[in-house]
Amino acid sequence: MKLKLHGFLVLLVALITQLTFAQERTVSGMVSDNAGMPLPGVSVLVKGTKSGTQTDFDGKFSIKATSSEVLIFTYIGMKTQEVAASSTTLNVKLTSNTTELESVVVTALGIKREKKALGYTTQEIKGEDLVGGTTGANFINDLSGKSAGCRLEETPTLEDLQT
Repeated sequence: MKLKLHGFLVLLVALITQLTFAQERTVSGMVSDNAGMPLPGVSVLVKGTKSGTQTDFDGKFSIKATSSEVLIFTYIGMKTQEVAASSTTLNVKLTSNTTELESVVVTALGIKREKKALGYTTQEIKGEDLVGGTTGANFINDLSGKSAGCRLEETPTLEDLQT
């Protein structure tokens, strides 16, 4: 009888220990940049799961995770960082990930194609439509009704604004 009771107590202690270590707990903390300023909107994900959250306006977050799981912190313009959720309080500093552009190349300027070869509709306005306009005030008024996106809006005059 004493042996059965002793075995039962050992099994009970092992079960309680297992439940204690495998239990999810709330991990909270703050995410900041190199200067210590809080970062709002940082994505905090538990690695290997779909569980995640975002930091609030003050850079604070709260998420449920076990002590063996890893949290992934991602933010635009910052390097992604992985931190073990070993503690219930984590303060994470993200480092910037900036790269400088040396030059920009823009292509497709000056390339001419036949109108039939294009897969979309185009509009054509000739120079005489602009030069021999009816209103003569400005060329936008002359384009009104001849091209999509160009329309005549009445602009207030100085007398309209004074009254």
